[in-house]
Amino acid sequence: MTLSNFARAGALLVFVAFSACQPDVDVSKVTQEILERERASFAAWQRGDRAFYEDYWADDMTEFMPDSASLARKSDMMPRFEEMNRRWQLDSIEILNPEVRLYGDVALLTYNEHVRGRYDGNPSEYQGKVSMVYVKQGGRWRGVHYHESK
Repeated sequence: MTLSNFARAGALLVFVAFSACQPDVDVSKVTQEILERERASFAAWQRGDRAFYEDYWADDMTEFMPDSASLARKSDMMPRFEEMNRRWQLDSIEILNPEVRLYGDVALLTYNEHVRGRYDGNPSEYQGKVSMVYVKQGGRWRGVHYHESK
C-alpha cells in the first residue's frame, strides 16, 4: 500500500468511526429550529430587542452587509445597537427558497430575501441573498456569521 493509499484508507476509517458515533439527527427538525431562530431575529429587530441579540449572536459573531466596506464584529455592533436599530427600521422580510445544511454542530442557512423598511426615514426595498452560519452552543443555535448581498 502506497503512502497516499494508506492516508486515504486512514481518512475513510476516521470518517466511518466518526459517523458511527454521531446520534441520529432529524434534519427537518433542525431546519425548522434554524428558520424559527432566523425569523425570531427579525421580530427582535423590529422590537429593538438588544437582549435577544446579545444571546442570538455568538461572542465571535461577524457580518458582511451589502453597503459595508469591512467585516463587522459583535463587539463593534453591540455598543451601537440602538443607533443601528433606530436608523434601519425593518417593516417586513420574506425568506424565499431557504436551505439548511447541517455539519454536526454547524448549520449553514442560505436563502433569497425580499426586504422592506426605512433607512434614516427613507423607504428602502430590495431583494438579496443571505448566508447565515449557526453553531450549536449550550444547546441553542447561535449566529456566528451573516452575509447579505443585494
